[in-house]
Amino acid sequence: MIVTKTKMETKLSVHNGTTALTICTLELTAKAPPKKGYPLIPLTYGDYLKQARMDIGYTMVELAMELVVYKSTIDKWERGLTQPNYINKQKIIDFFGFDPRTETITI
Repeated sequence: MIVTKTKMETKLSVHNGTTALTICTLELTAKAPPKKGYPLIPLTYGDYLKQARMDIGYTMVELAMELVVYKSTIDKWERGLTQPNYINKQKIIDFFGFDPRTETITI
């Protein structure tokens, strides 16, 4: 995500009886900081899953509804307590359109 454009307005100022027209445009561009909890260097399947989920802006509840699993299941996958089985890995790949372990998306 890129944060862009801060613009200052045109100002008319008077100094010692003369009028000066000041035109100033300032444009700043910077990357937004990562969201809280975003895994910058994913190491586990859960890290990749969390990264992909956060990149598309889904909550755990929304992803759980899409994959037809419990929110606690998503939480356990992301914390590395359990791994998705073959059927759930296939659902994850079908939903994201890619395997989160092998490819990441950037916005």
